[in-house]
Amino acid sequence: MKPDYEHSSETPVIRRNWSSQQIADRIRSLPFWTGEIELNQKFGGLQNRTYFITDRDGRRYVARSGFDQGRIVQTSVVACTRAAANLGIGPRVRYFEPHLFITDYIEGPQLQQESQQDRRILTRILDVMKVLHSGSEALPYSVVYWAPFATVRRYLADLEAGFPSAGVKPSAWAPQVPFFRDVTCRLERAIEPFVPVLTHNDVGFANMMFRTTAKDEIWLIDWDGGGYGNPMWDIGELAMWADSDELLDRFMLTYYWGKLTEGQMKERLRQHVAYKIMGALRLMAECAQAAIDPAYYLSPQEVAESMEAVLPGEGLELAGLVELLRPRFDGLWEAHGRDYL
Repeated sequence: MKPDYEHSSETPVIRRNWSSQQIADRIRSLPFWTGEIELNQKFGGLQNRTYFITDRDGRRYVARSGFDQGRIVQTSVVACTRAAANLGIGPRVRYFEPHLFITDYIEGPQLQQESQQDRRILTRILDVMKVLHSGSEALPYSVVYWAPFATVRRYLADLEAGFPSAGVKPSAWAPQVPFFRDVTCRLERAIEPFVPVLTHNDVGFANMMFRTTAKDEIWLIDWDGGGYGNPMWDIGELAMWADSDELLDRFMLTYYWGKLTEGQMKERLRQHVAYKIMGALRLMAECAQAAIDPAYYLSPQEVAESMEAVLPGEGLELAGLVELLRPRFDGLWEAHGRDYL
């Protein structure tokens, strides 16, 4: 591919029921490669398929294929990925068409789960968030609005009812839905009015990478949830993955917002903790819903490969991520639930 190549196509080709091999064949057929490409599927994502590409000229790229489902709108994913590149916090998009886009390859490694408990790494991530949250003008066109509480309520409705038209019964989670719905509504009332900005909305360690092997800059990837939202969601979700205590929460909020009075800090902490709890509940509900969703297109083998790549030692089904996060959710709700009556 030419170094300055950038193109888009409006022709939808990839279908939801295509196998990984069919998508790989589509990528190989694209007309801009300099010769026969080397292509390998890379596992780790639970909402899309990702492929590493080496062109004949030696340049490397990443292809991502996905579909609209749940909170994900593919045009928004592409727009946010392009915005991140414009802001210098993500790789350049070289080609996109419906359900498929190709970016430059990132040389550095992914962050690890323990990275989000390191204050030095946390401050670097928060610095990236500051760039992101002040960079809405980098968007090339309109994107979706991230409404976590409404999204979780929709997931819960699916878990409670199943998908009768497809013969899918209610989830084993159905008896717990009234409790989770009550939690969602109680936490939502804690959120104060805010100005929507460009947010990532899925800032787990698997969606952050060092730009180079020197581990200099941190870049954000996987913009499935990207859109306009509350900057405090990104901070709260980051804190959830860091398994932070109040001392670390105060450190993060002060670093991001600057010096706060104790009254301001308490107000921020109330919203921050609400988003921490919702961060765990959102991902649990999303995985549980995907497990029964007839439109979920990754194969069980692909899910198992991705779980092993991102969370080795956990269960190899979507339930493995639920099992990882449930104790975190339960601990947060037990410690703070009484604050959200």
